[in-house]
Amino acid sequence: MSDSLRTRLNLLIATAIAFAFGVGLASVLDLTPVSIAADGNRDPGWVIGAPAGAGMTMANGFADVTERVAPAVVTIYLTAEREASFPNASPFPPGFEPPPGFEFPPGFEFPPGFEFPPDSSRNREEERQPQTVEWSGSGFIVSEAGYVVTNNHVVAGAERIDVELHDGRVFDNVELVGRDPQTDVALLRLEVGDIAVLPIGSSDETAVGEWVLAIGSPGFRTAPGPLLSSVTAGIVSAKGRNISILRNRNPLAIEDFIQTDAVINRGNSGGPLVNAAGEVIGINTAILSTTGSYQGYGFAVPIELAREVVDDLIEFGEVRRALIGVSITDVDAADAAFYGLERVEGAKIQTFSFDDSPALLAGLEGGDVIVGVAGEPVSGVSELQRRIRAFEPGETVELDVVRRSTLERDRARVRLISAADDSPPRIVARSEPTEATGDALGLAVKDDAEIEAREHAQYRIDPGFNGVVIVGGDRRGAVGRLRLPEGTLILDINGEEIQGRGDYERIISGLGPGDALSVQLDILLRDGRRQNAFRSVVIPER
Repeated sequence: MSDSLRTRLNLLIATAIAFAFGVGLASVLDLTPVSIAADGNRDPGWVIGAPAGAGMTMANGFADVTERVAPAVVTIYLTAEREASFPNASPFPPGFEPPPGFEFPPGFEFPPGFEFPPDSSRNREEERQPQTVEWSGSGFIVSEAGYVVTNNHVVAGAERIDVELHDGRVFDNVELVGRDPQTDVALLRLEVGDIAVLPIGSSDETAVGEWVLAIGSPGFRTAPGPLLSSVTAGIVSAKGRNISILRNRNPLAIEDFIQTDAVINRGNSGGPLVNAAGEVIGINTAILSTTGSYQGYGFAVPIELAREVVDDLIEFGEVRRALIGVSITDVDAADAAFYGLERVEGAKIQTFSFDDSPALLAGLEGGDVIVGVAGEPVSGVSELQRRIRAFEPGETVELDVVRRSTLERDRARVRLISAADDSPPRIVARSEPTEATGDALGLAVKDDAEIEAREHAQYRIDPGFNGVVIVGGDRRGAVGRLRLPEGTLILDINGEEIQGRGDYERIISGLGPGDALSVQLDILLRDGRRQNAFRSVVIPER
């Protein structure tokens, strides 16, 4: 053997010995990096990622994924006692049965002075009796410690929670660790060993168009019972969806749904949405439907959002969520034109949640558009909420904004506070203007000098108001397309205050096709309250 070859061989052997020693030292000192770090006090025992080689194959399709995932999916049975009323609307005395098929004729009215018999059920108080209510949902096991993730709406109101595993074992009176109405996530815990656990994937890294499986137990506890571990397949149709299903109940709710066309039905709620590797990427939560059954649109809570909630529930018993104290809407194309944005992006401030809102104290104003958080861009409401979630209450965050007053970019430092779950919902009315009009905005308006007394009461507007009130309009007009209710006040246009019809007509007379403008409104809500809002419109071609 030549000296050159011997030298190379010795070097190779030395390198191999050094590598083996390094791997051994790293394992002893636990220096090997992991993909997702977790605080030991908060970690429920997440299993991050599926085993190498796991997932869909050309030969078996989804069979291998289903075989590994289904054992970690559970069926949840809920029970509660409710008081039910059993009124008897019959005017006849007890024991009297009218002829079969008897109905009062159309338009029938009892004669003046008619009184029901003294012992008629109409004269008795409604009978109220306790009634047992049962329903079911789905969930999935996320750690060997027995933690089960499901939806808040599955367990809300339940007085007893039972869980059935895939192998038929049933656990009664399961512990509810906690629940979060704002994200529709809840956490249960089983006292059990020897259980299957679902590996956790990444909803952030999941791409639109990827294959997914929705697994759960659609059906009811009554016969024929839930269809245990039913599997449906589809793709990720969209991400970051806001469908207002949670915000209708709570304006602070976080909606950042994954949309899928995998079939989801009642009872599937709380079950896992998994990718082709068998990793859970979301919690099956909602459908959009006109019938109550699946019509092609299913929605799941992203697993990254659910993990944050679960970690907080385990460590604190509640969710610690930061808040900037604003009511916001997504920027649309008209907003982008008015504010001079390069793209349709950002979240526009409509109102402030309370008088000492952190955003208000930081100098932000209604109509300002938030386009960035801590230097990271914001595409819309869902992404703004996701960025703010990365901070703790008490921290200060820097927001990038476009000011409505100047249309210039600015920065504001906002000190975050803890969110509350008991804020009253805000409901925006959706009645439409009716009468056509020829002005540039497509509206019929009146000012305080023109409005009648009955209209003051109808629109809940005090006499002597500033601005003009919408009393009709063309739904195809620039502002009419916003479907603002009659009784909405226009307070300013492009930052110029409207005192009455004269100001309104002077401003809109200078508007032409293609002009973008911002309108400050005072909207009449269905519950009788009024609320400020900001809308941008572009004058259309006639």
